[in-house]
Amino acid sequence: MEKHRRITLGTGGWQWPAGLVVLYALPALLPWRANTLPTQMLALSLILAAALIVLSEIDRQKFRLPDAITIPLVLAGILAAAIFGRGIVWHIFSAGLGLTFIVLADQAYRALRGFSGIGLGDAKLFAASGAWLGAEGLPTALLWSCASALLVLVLVHALGQKVGARRAPRVDDAVGYLAGHLVPARA
Repeated sequence: MEKHRRITLGTGGWQWPAGLVVLYALPALLPWRANTLPTQMLALSLILAAALIVLSEIDRQKFRLPDAITIPLVLAGILAAAIFGRGIVWHIFSAGLGLTFIVLADQAYRALRGFSGIGLGDAKLFAASGAWLGAEGLPTALLWSCASALLVLVLVHALGQKVGARRAPRVDDAVGYLAGHLVPARA
């Protein structure tokens, strides 16, 4: 079987297929389609994007989203709301709403299928989405996450690999959340 072209990032041994680099980079470029961001917002957006890219790679490799990154992202989202005067209470409520939505969706899936379909790390990441975007941004973040996962699954199927097989490529949510965070910020 032919090996994929890989790009090595840093000394940590992360090996990314070249297509994944494009998939990760594209959403990061979307906010710069119009006016430039204020310096504080740009700095916070870059920190958020970096954290989401790291989470995406960890999720892709291990199917885990560590609390050491997701929980600080929730707190950073609330801090960002305070810095920009967007209403801390609303963003705290939105974080809780994001967490609750994913937990309830997982419970419904488990009731139907008999096993869990999403982890608590994903729920905490969606809570971070609520903290950063507010409740009004959660549907967009979820849409981008689902759309990116579907795109990966379509590409995997087009390449002749079995979708849903035990050894199928992993599809993570963090790259979709990256797009979902950056697009509403500029809309």
